[in-house]
Amino acid sequence: MEKVKKFKELCSEMEQRKKNLDEELREYIQKVNHICDLGGFVSYEDKIIDPSNSISDELKREYEYLFSQIHKHIRSQTQWIDEINQAYKEAQDEILECVQQKTQSQDVANHIQQIMGRIVQVNRLAAIEYGEQFIANI
Repeated sequence: MEKVKKFKELCSEMEQRKKNLDEELREYIQKVNHICDLGGFVSYEDKIIDPSNSISDELKREYEYLFSQIHKHIRSQTQWIDEINQAYKEAQDEILECVQQKTQSQDVANHIQQIMGRIVQVNRLAAIEYGEQFIANI
């Protein structure tokens, strides 16, 4: 079950991506707080506003570049989320096709789809693993 395997690999990668993103966001917050401590603030567009002119231009450039890189990375995660959503759908379809082939019953496949639909509301990986376990028990 190739598509199921791909989805599980993406789930593992998702954990690492989440850790990396959390670390980037912590760094972002730390830098923003530093700017505030220096008497400035960060605009919605990630530009440093320094009303008292107390922040060096070099620090502004460094932080603004860092902020832009973090935002770029966050935007790329959106594309990746679309990819994992598609991988889930393909894995689910693969499981349902396998269930129908093994049981020769559309009703059983529909029942498994309903159960997976309930499980997926809490955890996509658990839903796929449920489908895999059902197939293993046929």
